[in-house]
Amino acid sequence: MGKILKLDNVCYRYKDAKPDEYVLKNISYEFEKGKVYAICGKSGSGKTTLLSLISGLEKCEEGKITYDSKSLNEMDLDKYRNTCIGIVFQSFNLLPHLTAIENIILSMDISNIKVENKRKRAIELLESVGLNEDKGNRRVLKLSGGEQQRVAIARSLSYNPQVILADEPTGNLDHDTENEILNIFRELAHKQNKCIIIVTHSQNVADNADEVFELCKGKGMKKEDKQEEKNNNNDGKEAKKDKEKVKEVKKENNNNKQQNNKKSNSKKKK
Repeated sequence: MGKILKLDNVCYRYKDAKPDEYVLKNISYEFEKGKVYAICGKSGSGKTTLLSLISGLEKCEEGKITYDSKSLNEMDLDKYRNTCIGIVFQSFNLLPHLTAIENIILSMDISNIKVENKRKRAIELLESVGLNEDKGNRRVLKLSGGEQQRVAIARSLSYNPQVILADEPTGNLDHDTENEILNIFRELAHKQNKCIIIVTHSQNVADNADEVFELCKGKGMKKEDKQEEKNNNNDGKEAKKDKEKVKEVKKENNNNKQQNNKKSNSKKKK
Protein backbone atom coordinates (compact mmCIF):
# COMPACT_ATOMS: atom_id res chain seq x y z
CA MET A 1 0.00 0.00 0.00
CA GLY A 2 1.13 3.63 0.49
CA LYS A 3 -0.26 7.09 1.14
CA ILE A 4 -1.35 8.79 -2.10
CA LEU A 5 -3.77 11.55 -1.05
CA LYS A 6 -3.75 13.77 2.04
CA LEU A 7 -6.32 16.22 3.43
CA ASP A 8 -4.79 18.67 5.91
CA ASN A 9 -7.31 20.78 7.91
CA VAL A 10 -9.46 21.28 4.82
CA CYS A 11 -12.25 23.84 5.20
CA TYR A 12 -14.87 24.98 2.71
CA ARG A 13 -17.91 27.23 2.75
CA TYR A 14 -20.14 28.61 0.01
CA LYS A 15 -19.55 32.17 -1.16
CA ASP A 16 -22.94 33.37 0.09
CA ALA A 17 -22.60 31.60 3.46
CA LYS A 18 -21.98 33.31 6.80
CA PRO A 19 -18.32 33.63 7.85
CA ASP A 20 -18.63 30.81 10.39
CA GLU A 21 -20.96 28.60 8.32
CA TYR A 22 -18.78 25.83 6.88
CA VAL A 23 -19.84 22.84 4.81
CA LEU A 24 -16.52 21.18 5.64
CA LYS A 25 -14.36 22.17 8.60
CA ASN A 26 -10.91 20.93 9.63
CA ILE A 27 -11.04 17.73 7.60
CA SER A 28 -7.78 15.80 7.89
CA TYR A 29 -7.02 12.33 6.61
CA GLU A 30 -4.61 10.29 4.51
CA PHE A 31 -5.89 7.92 1.84
CA GLU A 32 -3.90 4.83 0.88
CA LYS A 33 -3.58 2.92 -2.34
CA GLY A 34 -5.03 -0.58 -2.23
CA LYS A 35 -8.18 0.38 -0.28
CA VAL A 36 -11.84 1.16 -0.94
CA TYR A 37 -13.19 4.15 1.03
CA ALA A 38 -16.88 4.97 1.48
CA ILE A 39 -17.87 8.55 2.38
CA CYS A 40 -21.36 8.62 3.89
CA GLY A 41 -23.61 11.28 5.36
CA LYS A 42 -26.94 13.03 5.02
CA SER A 43 -27.77 15.29 2.07
CA GLY A 44 -25.99 18.61 2.53
CA SER A 45 -23.22 17.12 4.69
CA GLY A 46 -20.56 17.97 2.09
CA LYS A 47 -19.88 14.58 0.46
CA THR A 48 -19.94 15.73 -3.17
CA THR A 49 -18.21 19.00 -2.19
CA LEU A 50 -15.35 16.94 -0.77
CA LEU A 51 -15.01 15.06 -4.07
CA SER A 52 -14.99 18.39 -5.92
CA LEU A 53 -12.14 19.57 -3.70
CA ILE A 54 -10.17 16.35 -4.15
CA SER A 55 -10.64 16.52 -7.93
CA GLY A 56 -9.50 20.15 -8.03
CA LEU A 57 -12.83 21.48 -9.31
CA GLU A 58 -13.15 23.61 -6.16
CA LYS A 59 -10.48 25.19 -3.95
CA CYS A 60 -10.19 24.97 -0.17
CA GLU A 61 -11.03 28.05 1.90
CA GLU A 62 -8.39 26.91 4.39
CA GLY A 63 -6.00 23.97 4.65
CA LYS A 64 -4.61 22.03 1.72
CA ILE A 65 -4.88 18.83 -0.28
CA THR A 66 -1.79 16.99 -1.51
CA TYR A 67 -1.50 14.28 -4.13
CA ASP A 68 1.65 12.15 -3.98
CA SER A 69 3.20 14.77 -1.67
CA LYS A 70 2.42 17.65 -4.09
CA SER A 71 -0.06 20.38 -3.18
CA LEU A 72 -2.95 20.75 -5.62
CA ASN A 73 -2.38 24.51 -5.43
CA GLU A 74 0.98 23.99 -7.14
CA MET A 75 -0.21 21.50 -9.79
CA ASP A 76 -1.67 21.88 -13.28
CA LEU A 77 -5.20 20.84 -12.34
CA ASP A 78 -6.24 19.97 -15.90
CA LYS A 79 -3.28 17.62 -16.16
CA TYR A 80 -4.03 16.29 -12.66
CA ARG A 81 -7.62 15.42 -13.62
CA ASN A 82 -6.58 13.92 -16.97
CA THR A 83 -3.76 11.74 -15.68
CA CYS A 84 -3.80 11.26 -11.89
CA ILE A 85 -7.44 10.71 -10.97
CA GLY A 86 -10.39 9.02 -12.64
CA ILE A 87 -13.97 10.14 -11.99
CA VAL A 88 -17.10 7.95 -12.14
CA PHE A 89 -20.52 9.63 -11.98
CA GLN A 90 -23.94 8.36 -10.94
CA SER A 91 -25.36 9.44 -14.32
CA PHE A 92 -22.38 7.89 -16.18
CA ASN A 93 -21.66 11.10 -18.23
CA LEU A 94 -20.97 9.13 -21.41
CA LEU A 95 -21.46 10.66 -24.86
CA PRO A 96 -24.65 8.97 -26.13
CA HIS A 97 -23.89 9.31 -29.86
CA LEU A 98 -20.64 7.36 -29.46
CA THR A 99 -20.06 3.65 -28.88
CA ALA A 100 -18.58 2.37 -25.63
CA ILE A 101 -15.20 1.89 -27.33
CA GLU A 102 -15.30 5.39 -28.83
CA ASN A 103 -16.05 6.93 -25.42
CA ILE A 104 -12.92 5.29 -23.99
CA ILE A 105 -10.74 6.26 -26.97
CA LEU A 106 -11.92 9.87 -26.63
CA SER A 107 -10.77 9.83 -22.99
CA MET A 108 -7.34 8.61 -24.12
CA ASP A 109 -7.15 11.40 -26.70
CA ILE A 110 -8.02 14.07 -24.10
CA SER A 111 -5.37 12.80 -21.67
CA ASN A 112 -2.76 12.57 -24.47
CA ILE A 113 -1.85 9.08 -23.37
CA LYS A 114 0.54 7.27 -25.70
CA VAL A 115 -0.97 3.94 -26.73
CA GLU A 116 0.05 2.05 -29.86
CA ASN A 117 -3.44 0.65 -30.53
CA LYS A 118 -6.12 2.62 -28.68
CA ARG A 119 -9.00 0.48 -29.92
CA LYS A 120 -7.30 -2.70 -28.69
CA ARG A 121 -6.60 -1.05 -25.33
CA ALA A 122 -10.23 0.10 -25.05
CA ILE A 123 -11.45 -3.46 -25.66
CA GLU A 124 -9.05 -4.75 -23.00
CA LEU A 125 -10.40 -2.22 -20.49
CA LEU A 126 -13.99 -3.20 -21.28
CA GLU A 127 -13.14 -6.88 -20.84
CA SER A 128 -11.54 -6.06 -17.46
CA VAL A 129 -14.95 -4.81 -16.26
CA GLY A 130 -16.91 -7.70 -17.77
CA LEU A 131 -17.96 -6.36 -21.20
CA ASN A 132 -17.03 -7.99 -24.51
CA GLU A 133 -16.17 -6.37 -27.86
CA ASP A 134 -19.73 -6.78 -29.14
CA LYS A 135 -21.04 -4.63 -26.28
CA GLY A 136 -18.17 -2.22 -26.88
CA ASN A 137 -19.33 -1.61 -30.46
CA ARG A 138 -22.82 -0.55 -29.34
CA ARG A 139 -23.86 3.02 -28.74
CA VAL A 140 -24.05 3.54 -25.00
CA LEU A 141 -27.82 4.16 -25.05
CA LYS A 142 -28.21 0.58 -26.28
CA LEU A 143 -26.61 -0.67 -23.05
CA SER A 144 -28.26 -1.27 -19.67
CA GLY A 145 -27.57 1.00 -16.69
CA GLY A 146 -25.15 -1.48 -15.18
CA GLU A 147 -23.33 -1.87 -18.51
CA GLN A 148 -23.07 1.90 -18.93
CA GLN A 149 -21.53 2.18 -15.46
CA ARG A 150 -18.99 -0.49 -16.41
CA VAL A 151 -18.11 1.58 -19.49
CA ALA A 152 -17.74 4.65 -17.26
CA ILE A 153 -15.34 2.74 -14.98
CA ALA A 154 -13.35 1.47 -17.99
CA ARG A 155 -13.16 5.03 -19.31
CA SER A 156 -11.85 6.29 -15.94
CA LEU A 157 -9.07 3.68 -16.18
CA SER A 158 -8.05 4.63 -19.73
CA TYR A 159 -5.01 6.66 -18.56
CA ASN A 160 -4.16 4.44 -15.57
CA PRO A 161 -4.89 6.87 -12.68
CA GLN A 162 -3.87 6.01 -9.12
CA VAL A 163 -7.10 7.36 -7.58
CA ILE A 164 -10.71 6.71 -8.64
CA LEU A 165 -13.40 9.08 -7.33
CA ALA A 166 -16.95 7.77 -7.61
CA ASP A 167 -20.00 9.93 -6.84
CA GLU A 168 -23.00 7.68 -6.05
CA PRO A 169 -21.87 5.15 -8.72
CA THR A 170 -24.55 2.61 -7.81
CA GLY A 171 -27.39 5.03 -7.02
CA ASN A 172 -29.33 4.15 -10.18
CA LEU A 173 -28.65 0.40 -10.08
CA ASP A 174 -30.48 -2.59 -8.59
CA HIS A 175 -28.98 -4.55 -5.72
CA ASP A 176 -27.42 -7.35 -7.80
CA THR A 177 -25.88 -4.91 -10.29
CA GLU A 178 -24.64 -2.79 -7.39
CA ASN A 179 -22.75 -5.81 -6.02
CA GLU A 180 -21.21 -6.48 -9.45
CA ILE A 181 -19.95 -2.88 -9.64
CA LEU A 182 -18.63 -3.10 -6.05
CA ASN A 183 -16.69 -6.24 -6.95
CA ILE A 184 -15.01 -4.31 -9.77
CA PHE A 185 -14.03 -1.49 -7.39
CA ARG A 186 -12.71 -3.95 -4.80
CA GLU A 187 -10.65 -5.75 -7.42
CA LEU A 188 -9.21 -2.45 -8.65
CA ALA A 189 -8.14 -1.62 -5.08
CA HIS A 190 -6.97 -5.00 -3.85
CA LYS A 191 -5.43 -6.41 -7.05
CA GLN A 192 -4.39 -3.30 -8.98
CA ASN A 193 -3.48 -1.19 -5.92
CA LYS A 194 -5.80 1.72 -6.77
CA CYS A 195 -7.23 4.10 -4.19
CA ILE A 196 -11.02 4.02 -4.56
CA ILE A 197 -13.08 6.78 -2.90
CA ILE A 198 -16.86 6.38 -3.14
CA VAL A 199 -19.53 8.86 -2.04
CA THR A 200 -22.67 6.91 -1.24
CA HIS A 201 -25.99 6.69 0.60
CA SER A 202 -25.97 2.91 0.26
CA GLN A 203 -25.37 0.84 3.39
CA ASN A 204 -24.36 -2.05 1.14
CA VAL A 205 -21.56 0.04 -0.37
CA ALA A 206 -20.40 1.08 3.10
CA ASP A 207 -20.43 -2.55 4.26
CA ASN A 208 -18.19 -3.54 1.34
CA ALA A 209 -15.67 -0.73 1.85
CA ASP A 210 -12.39 -1.11 3.73
CA GLU A 211 -12.92 2.16 5.60
CA VAL A 212 -16.02 4.31 6.13
CA PHE A 213 -16.33 8.03 6.88
CA GLU A 214 -19.41 9.77 8.26
CA LEU A 215 -19.64 13.45 7.29
CA CYS A 216 -21.68 16.01 9.22
CA LYS A 217 -22.24 19.56 7.99
CA GLY A 218 -19.59 21.84 9.40
CA LYS A 219 -17.89 19.01 11.26
CA GLY A 220 -15.07 16.57 10.66
CA MET A 221 -15.13 12.99 9.51
CA LYS A 222 -15.76 10.05 11.78
CA LYS A 223 -13.66 7.06 10.80
CA GLU A 224 -14.87 3.50 10.93
CA ASP A 225 -12.05 1.08 10.16
CA LYS A 226 -13.54 -2.16 8.83
CA GLN A 227 -10.29 -4.03 9.38
CA GLU A 228 -10.15 -2.92 13.02
CA GLU A 229 -13.81 -3.85 13.41
CA LYS A 230 -13.08 -7.23 11.86
CA ASN A 231 -10.12 -7.77 14.20
CA ASN A 232 -12.25 -6.82 17.21
CA ASN A 233 -14.94 -9.25 16.11
CA ASN A 234 -12.33 -11.97 15.68
CA ASP A 235 -10.90 -11.21 19.14
CA GLY A 236 -14.40 -11.48 20.58
CA LYS A 237 -14.96 -14.81 18.85
CA GLU A 238 -11.61 -16.14 20.11
CA ALA A 239 -12.41 -15.03 23.67
CA LYS A 240 -15.79 -16.78 23.45
CA LYS A 241 -14.10 -19.96 22.20
CA ASP A 242 -11.61 -19.80 25.08
CA LYS A 243 -14.46 -19.48 27.62
CA GLU A 244 -16.23 -22.45 26.06
CA LYS A 245 -13.03 -24.50 26.23
CA VAL A 246 -12.61 -23.61 29.93
CA LYS A 247 -16.21 -24.71 30.58
CA GLU A 248 -15.60 -28.00 28.77
CA VAL A 249 -12.44 -28.66 30.77
CA LYS A 250 -14.23 -27.90 34.06
CA LYS A 251 -17.12 -30.12 33.07
CA GLU A 252 -14.76 -32.96 32.16
CA ASN A 253 -12.88 -32.55 35.45
CA ASN A 254 -16.15 -32.67 37.41
CA ASN A 255 -17.23 -35.82 35.55
CA ASN A 256 -13.88 -37.48 36.29
CA LYS A 257 -14.15 -36.48 39.94
CA GLN A 258 -17.65 -37.95 40.21
CA GLN A 259 -16.52 -41.20 38.59
CA ASN A 260 -13.57 -41.43 40.97
CA ASN A 261 -15.87 -40.85 43.97
CA LYS A 262 -18.21 -43.60 42.76
CA LYS A 263 -15.31 -46.02 42.43
CA SER A 264 -14.03 -45.08 45.87
CA ASN A 265 -17.46 -45.62 47.47
CA SER A 266 -17.83 -48.93 45.67
CA LYS A 267 -14.52 -50.19 47.05
CA LYS A 268 -15.50 -49.17 50.60
CA LYS A 269 -18.76 -51.15 50.38
CA LYS A 270 -16.84 -54.23 49.33
